[in-house]
Amino acid sequence: MNTYRKEIKFPINTVPEDSNLVEIRKGIFWARMQIPNPLNHVNVYIFEEKDDLTIIDTGMNTKENRKSWTDIIRKYFRTKKISRVILTHHHPDHYGLAGWFSENFDAQIISSRTSYLMARMLSLDVQDKLSPEAELFYVRAGMPKIILETRKNMRPMNFSDLVYKIPLGFRRLQDDSSIEIGGQSWRIIFGNGHAPTHATFWSEESDMAIVGDQVLPGISSNLGVYPTEPEADTVGDWISSCKKLKRYSNNEKLVLPGHRLPFTGLSLRLDQLIRNHRTALKRIDRRLAEGPVRTVELFKTIFMRDIKESEYGLALSEAVGHMNHLYKKGKISRKLDNEGAYLWYKA
Repeated sequence: MNTYRKEIKFPINTVPEDSNLVEIRKGIFWARMQIPNPLNHVNVYIFEEKDDLTIIDTGMNTKENRKSWTDIIRKYFRTKKISRVILTHHHPDHYGLAGWFSENFDAQIISSRTSYLMARMLSLDVQDKLSPEAELFYVRAGMPKIILETRKNMRPMNFSDLVYKIPLGFRRLQDDSSIEIGGQSWRIIFGNGHAPTHATFWSEESDMAIVGDQVLPGISSNLGVYPTEPEADTVGDWISSCKKLKRYSNNEKLVLPGHRLPFTGLSLRLDQLIRNHRTALKRIDRRLAEGPVRTVELFKTIFMRDIKESEYGLALSEAVGHMNHLYKKGKISRKLDNEGAYLWYKA
């Protein structure tokens, strides 16, 4: 813990608020868009090109965020054209206003193919009630009946609730290729686990990296599994991605994350995150030695704290990710109990 305080540093003291920008380096600006959950915000970045602007991530499609962007553009960039919107991954707080920029500013959408197809597919998939697949997913995880019934009797949150209509057509980012942003060449490295083919960008000319939600300071990226791919091994994918990113990292790079503050100490942070999840997996192993349990009964074991009601869905999805990882590794086994939930055992 002392090493964390000593080497993971936050060199930028000013936080952007109320449609204002913080200039990180010459021509590189940081803003925050609102999120209606405990995270509170998502970081977005603006790169001033010679004649136009490149935006990296956008925030959710909300009236407040559209106003913030309109205010920022009028205040800081009235004479600049927004030519490109680059998306790190498909989640609504990052992809939410890509279509708005395309429609209103004729900006090109640039994204990994998987991110684009996931975002477009999910935005077209509107459900008025809990789908049979989602209900089965929750039952398998052991969601208590009272919580499940509540979810069955309410309209689920749809991706399109927070994402502007995504147009047909985009430019594809490819792993281990390069892209010019802000007069610099950036190497594109994909990660997985938090989101499929999550794009990160590593300057080949300066000590900077843009990492979205693949690496965050102070908190771990959510490694959720969802009904679209209920057997996904998000934890395994993410640990492998952390090892991959270590090949490009050092502790001197200025890292621009999707949430919280820009920081240095990236190699140290990657080591911490790998260690934290491996430790959680060991705690699960010790808990299963006491007897079989359902997934939702492992929240305290995995997260080492009580889970708030507002965090329940994220906690469930990540707990499934941990169990899928151990199951794929052959370290645990499962069978259905009389209510259709998986009971997990030590193998």
